[in-house]
Amino acid sequence: MTTTQPTVRLTTPPEIVRAIPSLLGFHPRSSLVVLGLAGRRLRLRMTMRVDLPPPGLEAVVAEQVAARLSAEDVCACVVVLFTADFDVSQDVEPARARGHLPGAAAAYAAQKALRGAGLEVRELLRAESGRWWSYSCDGPCCPPDGLGVEEGPATLLDVLRVASGRPVFADRSQLVASVERDPDEPTEALLVAIREREYALAGVPPGRRAARDLTDLHTLLRRGSEVAPADSTPADSTPADSTPDDSARAYSDRTIAFVAVALTHLAVRDASFAWTSGPLADTAVSLWGQIVRRVPAPYAAGPATLLAVSAYRRGDGALADACLRRALDDDPDYRMAGLVLTSLKSGFRPTDVESALGLDGAGSGSARSAPSPDGGADAR
Repeated sequence: MTTTQPTVRLTTPPEIVRAIPSLLGFHPRSSLVVLGLAGRRLRLRMTMRVDLPPPGLEAVVAEQVAARLSAEDVCACVVVLFTADFDVSQDVEPARARGHLPGAAAAYAAQKALRGAGLEVRELLRAESGRWWSYSCDGPCCPPDGLGVEEGPATLLDVLRVASGRPVFADRSQLVASVERDPDEPTEALLVAIREREYALAGVPPGRRAARDLTDLHTLLRRGSEVAPADSTPADSTPADSTPDDSARAYSDRTIAFVAVALTHLAVRDASFAWTSGPLADTAVSLWGQIVRRVPAPYAAGPATLLAVSAYRRGDGALADACLRRALDDDPDYRMAGLVLTSLKSGFRPTDVESALGLDGAGSGSARSAPSPDGGADAR
């Protein structure tokens, strides 16, 4: 069966400004966002976000942004500055027609650097408090006091993001908080379940343990419901046709303990990278997300790294970064999290990471761009 992804067309400044939170996964503040376009039809190739630079560093940051985009085979771009919460006292360009607008120095530095890299800057916009302005157009179509973004019905981008289980957060801090441990966790019941699971595995040969755990974990994901580990009683298992949902109910303490302990075995964790994409990925991400929010240290390091790789493969750099830092907060010596974080910060593409993890061909097969840890998404 052949499937095609729907096409979302962004043709006006309001549509572009409204789409950016869905592309990033959160509403940006004090941010420089660049949409990189490629090909004859100017398809969205990547979205890149960086903090607005302090006075004096506009050119430095602009050159870094231009270098990153030029490495991704981008031919044109749209630049949007989100100036909420930004100190604009010194960030003006009086000599420019729109130099009085907040963020002007950063905007014109970005424009200069991007043009210097051979990229066409199709729009140079400012957005704040539900309004947008143009730094480059001083015609009657772009009045000096800006125009309303005009909130409207949910866009196709919004629908696609919700359908994939990826919410749009109010800001980046909320995105980070989404992978933090819940304040009421771990419960005493969960701690007991983890100790019992560790005790049950004591003395079991590692190879046998890994094989059995992977079989049970695959069954759990395939059914999309809870199953009891082979050496446990089924007292708190749930019907095979029930589907776990973060907003409806949580997995039982015993299931969380089973998976959390299983993922401390590196063979199980490494095999689980195969579930960061594909038909079981949504169920796996839901399960790993619950584990990360519930278990004590250091049990969150493994599932948080798996969540990060899943986000990385989707091009969701901000979420991947948050998950990797969560993993390293749980276990500062967790090498896999450190390696993936280095790849993310170095601008490696998802296909590079897939190859390193032995996942060649498991993704979409397209030449996806590298996500940014500051917030950015591959256009897929």
